[in-house]
Amino acid sequence: MTATDQLMVAGMDQPLSASLGQASWITRLDNPLEKEAEFLNERPNIILEKTFDVSDEVEEALLAICGLGYYTLYVNGQRMGDAYLNSDVTNYDKTVYYDTFDIRAQLKQGSNKLSVELANGWYNAAPITILGKYNVRKQLAVGKPCLIGQLTITDASGEKLVIATDSSWESRQGPYLFNNLYIGETVTDDIQEAASTQKTVKIAGPNGCLTPSFIPKIKRQKHYLPAKLTKDPTGEGMLIDFGTILSGHFLCDVAADFLGRITFLYAEELNADGTLSFDSSISGTYGVTDEAHRINASDPIIQKDVIKKNKQTLFRFENQYCYHSFRYVLVKAEPTAAGVEGLLSDIQAYSVHTDLAAVSRFGSSSEELDRLWEAARNTRLNNIHSYFEDCTRERFSYGGDIVALIDSHLYSHDMHELLKKVFMDFANDQTPEGGIPQTAPYVGIMTNGTSNGAGSLGWQLVFPVLASKIGQHYQDTAFVQEQLPALRKHLGYLLAFDFDYIRYCCLGDWGSVDAGILNNRIVSPDQEFCSACMYLILLEEYKELFSVYAVPETMMRTLALRILEARSTIIELFRNEDGSFASGTQSSFIFALKAELYENVAKKHQLEKNLIAHIRKEDGVFRFGIFGMSWAYAILSELGEDELIYNWLSRREEPNYLGMLANGNQTLGEYFPLQNGSNKVQGSLNHAMFSSYTVWMMEKLIGISFKKDHRIQLAPYFPMDLTEVRGSLRTSPGIIEAQWVRTEADKLNYSVTLPESLDYELCLGDAYRIINKEITPAGEERQTIRLLLETAAPIEVS
Repeated sequence: MTATDQLMVAGMDQPLSASLGQASWITRLDNPLEKEAEFLNERPNIILEKTFDVSDEVEEALLAICGLGYYTLYVNGQRMGDAYLNSDVTNYDKTVYYDTFDIRAQLKQGSNKLSVELANGWYNAAPITILGKYNVRKQLAVGKPCLIGQLTITDASGEKLVIATDSSWESRQGPYLFNNLYIGETVTDDIQEAASTQKTVKIAGPNGCLTPSFIPKIKRQKHYLPAKLTKDPTGEGMLIDFGTILSGHFLCDVAADFLGRITFLYAEELNADGTLSFDSSISGTYGVTDEAHRINASDPIIQKDVIKKNKQTLFRFENQYCYHSFRYVLVKAEPTAAGVEGLLSDIQAYSVHTDLAAVSRFGSSSEELDRLWEAARNTRLNNIHSYFEDCTRERFSYGGDIVALIDSHLYSHDMHELLKKVFMDFANDQTPEGGIPQTAPYVGIMTNGTSNGAGSLGWQLVFPVLASKIGQHYQDTAFVQEQLPALRKHLGYLLAFDFDYIRYCCLGDWGSVDAGILNNRIVSPDQEFCSACMYLILLEEYKELFSVYAVPETMMRTLALRILEARSTIIELFRNEDGSFASGTQSSFIFALKAELYENVAKKHQLEKNLIAHIRKEDGVFRFGIFGMSWAYAILSELGEDELIYNWLSRREEPNYLGMLANGNQTLGEYFPLQNGSNKVQGSLNHAMFSSYTVWMMEKLIGISFKKDHRIQLAPYFPMDLTEVRGSLRTSPGIIEAQWVRTEADKLNYSVTLPESLDYELCLGDAYRIINKEITPAGEERQTIRLLLETAAPIEVS
């Protein structure tokens, strides 16, 4: 990197310059030939330090730094910043993101010290087996925890002092004897400082290009206190209930007079007998056998932390280099004679996620709707740690989940920089042939993928969708223009397949209530048909994306011909005499509409009518998977079926959303009820893939829609059993605030405050007519529109 590299200082707003040109990757000299089977052995984590003198007045002091997998920076003993789980996760063999800190205020004349604590993170992943078969250590860029950094100090005369990482740095042992993202941390209060000094060595480090980090950092967010403390039913310890599921850090103080071992076990739910159930949070198995820790390769991974306390002083424990998904914490003390009661104090927890700026708010007269909004928001945030995760159990960045949730993300938080970073994650792992992986970073999953590391079609859809949203929603066409070579390569790859082959390469409408279980594997409804449609949908996405960018005409002609071929072939293969497709599931109807499998308006209307009739016949239950669910809210709303959507979201009988929030949980589950014989299929209870409904809540209950052509549409829907809805959306022109209040059964007041310069379209439909309209200034070049509305037809009273 050069001295003119511009970036944002970590946790601050002003742009700064930083350089790593003289720095080397360094680490502590430990045994470099450790086997995977030894991974679970305890060894203190690495702390690297440099002492230096400052003799003159400091004008500027910029430290460019990256520690892999995670790092924490201290200057003269002061922790820098409030971020956790640094550095940004990506394919480290392609890109390594570094941060810049302005440490001028922390330096002093005389002796100073930089200290950097390292942890494993994703760079030194455990050889555990996720989902029973994926050892991410075999796929990710892997190495010993290591550091690169360069401090450039400029004095008042312009003289520069450069302190770069090299083998002159000192090494010592940290307090973390073990740390892993999926398992947890083992920490001790007994560090032998004199005996822990070790040699520092320069190493090659990862192969990725050093790049300034530009996304918001991961920080502690919501604060939680225990809702209840009880004895564990087995008598083994104390059970802490935080009252809701969260993803983040656990903190507590341990009494000074306790000496021994304390174990914390984390779970999202309880069994019927009150003991911890780990079914929803087990990510896989250990993958290795460790006799010293009495662990077999096939043992399930249970999230846990361990304190080994040897000193009679108060000990503060708090997670630093992992995060847990939990509501309940079981605390066990050894020796057991000591018991647990009275050992812990100041017990608390924090949710931890990327610090994204909120762009919307929602409130209503319905406590249930408010909970649905908040649960969707919580669950999405719980699964964002410098990339989009599917759930806190797997922690993989699935492209399909991103596609299904993209609009709900945009209506929730400022995603501009994060979307660009995630797009680059997929671009980094694009296959040599041009395919896009199922996850980014690539972890080996390619279920029903097209070929050689590429994912299934619905998950490859993420590439053009991300580009489209970055270009359209954030008007960042320059970024998309830079990425056109990768996008064209992907489209060329898709067009290289015969349709007869590629139409099978997808998982269909994943997560549907109509899914079946075959050989202990979930099979989506009408999977072959929906997969063929997904290819057509993917091509249409590219057609729309490339309509505003320079793409070779030959490629566009080939694309148009393939779209015609795919559409006609799908209709010929799958359309039934009654106009339905495949076996006529809800998923088949919504995929047919999304793929535009009709020759004229009459056939389109017939499909729409059949879809609505199908949902009504099935008691108003939306049986779609993650793609169909997301598309259904938009398609049905355009058809004027907002009442159908509202009744589904308000539904109290299973399958339903509100059931996921039972017992106070503020997160959504992975599945609506799925049965495998007499057994219920248990998924994560902290999984965001069905949270797409908040798009409809913004566009119809609050009534603010952001259209592709940047128009703002105000088209609220007024359910009869609601008396009030209020909310807002921050757009590039300014904040739009909307509220409606029902004053009588057939009358309501509707008001919108927005920038005077904003173009908007008011669409109230035929259900209401305007009795009175008033527009008044609202200050700062804003205006408020107030409408008194009355139902256009008499209200029927039963």
